[in-house]
Amino acid sequence: MIGLVDCNNFFVSCERSVNPALDGVPVVVLSNNDGCVVARSNESKRMGVRMGQPAFEIKDLISSGKILALSGNHLFYREKSMRVHDIFRRFVPTTIDYSVDESFLDVNGIPLEALGEIGDAIYAACREEERIPVTIGFAPTKTLAKITTEVGKKRGERVTVHPVAEDLFDIMEKIPIWNLWGMGRKLSKRMYGFGVTTIGDFRRKPLVWVRKQLGVVGERSWLELNGTSCIELEHVSRPLQDSISETRTFPEDVDDFDYLRARIVIYCADVCRRLRKMEGVCGALTVFLRTNRFHIERGCYSPEITVEFDPGVDDTSVVASAAIEALKAIYNPAFKYKRAGVVLSKITGKGVSAPSLFDNVQEENLRIMKHGNLMKTIDRLNSDVSRQTLKLASELTKSDNGHNDGYSSSFGAPK
Repeated sequence: MIGLVDCNNFFVSCERSVNPALDGVPVVVLSNNDGCVVARSNESKRMGVRMGQPAFEIKDLISSGKILALSGNHLFYREKSMRVHDIFRRFVPTTIDYSVDESFLDVNGIPLEALGEIGDAIYAACREEERIPVTIGFAPTKTLAKITTEVGKKRGERVTVHPVAEDLFDIMEKIPIWNLWGMGRKLSKRMYGFGVTTIGDFRRKPLVWVRKQLGVVGERSWLELNGTSCIELEHVSRPLQDSISETRTFPEDVDDFDYLRARIVIYCADVCRRLRKMEGVCGALTVFLRTNRFHIERGCYSPEITVEFDPGVDDTSVVASAAIEALKAIYNPAFKYKRAGVVLSKITGKGVSAPSLFDNVQEENLRIMKHGNLMKTIDRLNSDVSRQTLKLASELTKSDNGHNDGYSSSFGAPK
């Protein structure tokens, strides 16, 4: 058996977790630059708001106060996701963090009759500790767990358990083929030509036909629908990522160096916090700028520069200082910039690299210990990412010039 935990309307739920006044209110969360809808409350779904719908199409609902639209605070959502995923890991031997709001639960060896109790405990912990509602489905394969969770969500069930694939066969007959995990709309259109319009239609096709039309990927989906687990996702949960990045597209083209510096430092603070969370250090930092490809009157300019660290670091102040110097090296006041970002790479585990032959090991160990305690204290004080307690002075600007790159603001009616 495998479980899937899905955080309900995750971005909206994150906003409600720190602002209970939003409970029961039709809410949508907008993408960077408030371009389109990326999350909807159940109330806004019932009003007909579509996922990905451009914000201008619902501006009358927003201006009239019928819907509250919030700019996405993705730094907050990511931190909230980490805390929720930590809760999942307390209840089962192994988890596979599939996305910001989903995690597979490996419950091998756990008695079937205990799964409902485990699901209830996970639900209660998420609600009580983080105010995030979740839906949990248990089934013999990852694909069936996905279907089980979606079915449970539509029925309003907190935890749903389907021990055998046959339990879901009738349900598959009513689910459109494009809802099958990994199928997508492009392949679905191809399936329509063969008369395959539902997941049930696909499941009943001969395996030889599936292998011929869709190859090994389609074969795995078919096997999973029929109860054979064969999709592996262990790589998703690697404790150390190869790189960590933070980038933003600005709502307006920007040539203000002070503003760009503050944004770059904010991004550094974010990626360093995530780096420490995974107990890693980085050996390289890349800073880049991009001009607007649709405004080429002044030409295109896409500079970037990489700084090396030896030994590796996870100190926000060290990374931010290097990033500021890198920004000075690539910034050209003749251009306006639409996008900026930072990338940490050459990531290794903390304590993996050996000291230099000429290092004073005792002094270096003392420095690392003091620095580690300082970073832990800062991270603890900033654990509520919706209200940062401590910031680097370089994160601040003389004036933000009205710019907003999606960190926190509201759009339409006030909070």
